[in-house]
Amino acid sequence: MDSSVIRAAAYRFGADLCGFAPIERFEGIAPEHNPKSIFPQAKTVIVLGRRILRGAVRVTEEQSAVSPYIDFGLSMLEDQFLPKTAYDVVLFIETNHFDGVPIFGYDVEAASKVYMADPVEAGKPAPNVYVDIAHAAELAGLGRVGRHGMLITPEFGTLQRLSLVLTDMQLQVDPLCQVNFCEDCQACLDECPYALERKRCAECKTGAIPTNFGHFNAIDRNGAACSRACLNALEKRGLLTRKFQQAFRAEK
Repeated sequence: MDSSVIRAAAYRFGADLCGFAPIERFEGIAPEHNPKSIFPQAKTVIVLGRRILRGAVRVTEEQSAVSPYIDFGLSMLEDQFLPKTAYDVVLFIETNHFDGVPIFGYDVEAASKVYMADPVEAGKPAPNVYVDIAHAAELAGLGRVGRHGMLITPEFGTLQRLSLVLTDMQLQVDPLCQVNFCEDCQACLDECPYALERKRCAECKTGAIPTNFGHFNAIDRNGAACSRACLNALEKRGLLTRKFQQAFRAEK
């Protein structure tokens, strides 16, 4: 089957982004973070993304409301809308007589701190194996990981959430994104109150959101000052393909 058929189906199921990486691009990644440890028969890694609504982040930027982002940009998007898209893509793959394994986009750093179980046998990583979702998206050609550690895409900047589907279907893959979004820019560094010191993100009062144990108490940063500064800089530099009537950040 052609990857364009899978991509078209993913878009029908609500995806805004869909990229394909050969499993070989993950060679050299530690077993505890390697998708091949989850599904050794995998030939293709499909990365799905759904946009975070720009308006929900814009009202956070303007300090008028944070609940639209928490509700529609974080909790419902990550826990309901995006998993449904991944589920439907796997159903489509199975209908075509191949296997698909849906993978939730956990924060790999936070998840790796939580003990779940011992390895089932010597030489295998302990459950659960957590894939670095932003790096996987980069390997699938969707964008590049910025200096702030979040994925930047040409379509949405930092405003997307991601999930994976591993499949034993051999599909045409996408080229890597060649845009250097961070070249000659340090807007995220300049506006982060802690100079991008990740261990201090929990202290951030500029839009970072603490999650619960179901998300391994990770700190969500897509609506934080670093992400918003990046989005504003990307728009001003003309690096985003999607244009809006009004600038993300109003001139003061």
